[in-house]
Amino acid sequence: MDAARRDAPALLVDAGDALFHAPALDAAREAAATARARLVLSAMGRMRYAALAVGERELALGPGWLAREAAAAGVPLLSLNLALPAPTPPGPGTRAGGGGGERVGLLAAAAAGPYPGGLVASEPVAAVRSAAAALRESGATVVVALLHMPDGEGRALVREVPGVDVAVLAHDARRLDAAPAAATLVTAAGERGRGLGILTLWPDTRGAWGDAGAPRKAEAELASIRRSIDLARRRAERATREEDRRVLRELVATQERRAGEAEARTKVKPSGRLYDGRLLPLTPAVGDDAALLAEQRAVLERHGPPPGPPDPDLTGVE
Repeated sequence: MDAARRDAPALLVDAGDALFHAPALDAAREAAATARARLVLSAMGRMRYAALAVGERELALGPGWLAREAAAAGVPLLSLNLALPAPTPPGPGTRAGGGGGERVGLLAAAAAGPYPGGLVASEPVAAVRSAAAALRESGATVVVALLHMPDGEGRALVREVPGVDVAVLAHDARRLDAAPAAATLVTAAGERGRGLGILTLWPDTRGAWGDAGAPRKAEAELASIRRSIDLARRRAERATREEDRRVLRELVATQERRAGEAEARTKVKPSGRLYDGRLLPLTPAVGDDAALLAEQRAVLERHGPPPGPPDPDLTGVE
């Protein structure tokens, strides 16, 4: 992130379900889960997260615990439509950030319904519409919505609400490549911290969304198709049955057509309002922050590894 911020203004955000593996904790594992959640918040604070949207898994120990720990770590919480019955929301609904001449407005909302800790989320559409308009009026040139809700619900919301440029989704625990839904780019980085979703925007471009990374993606597709063609040809040379050779020749012909189409896409210059979305897998090749690595090792030594992926039927994650 330090390198990214040196190249251009950059904001780091999370759409929720980042702290605990489930919205309700087994008492026997509460100490370990709490230590891991504090470690995640510590990492977010050091990386200067602009916002963490509140989802059900942030609330496993209640809104009071979340508010205290996030404040101690320096992590801003956002939620437009989550409030206690006697109302004390877990965080404001919007904030602004950015740099380099751009002002980015951030908002967060959760799917309607009951949440841990006695919280209830109201219907988000009206709240997001009002917040997006207010951010625009305050001078935001880009509005980013952190939507903690299922993919289909998030897409339906941005189709109803004007003024949202980017929607970052969480809850379904799956990756979504950045792509337009009506006038909004929708994306999700996946689950369990395995990758960092990177979305680059060119605010000085105009028009319908255009994928600036399309030629690069076409190059990668072309390389993959060519490997497939080479493999099929080698298998055809070794095949002893005419039927097998015929099938492999047909496969080569199909792949060669695909290769021609992909090669043509490598030469198309993207136009419109440009964006580029990609996922950086957080493998050992990325490197580690020494201080955070020491904290992680201390937690692992004391509490052991975290549990495996939760059962979707028990957590509501689709």
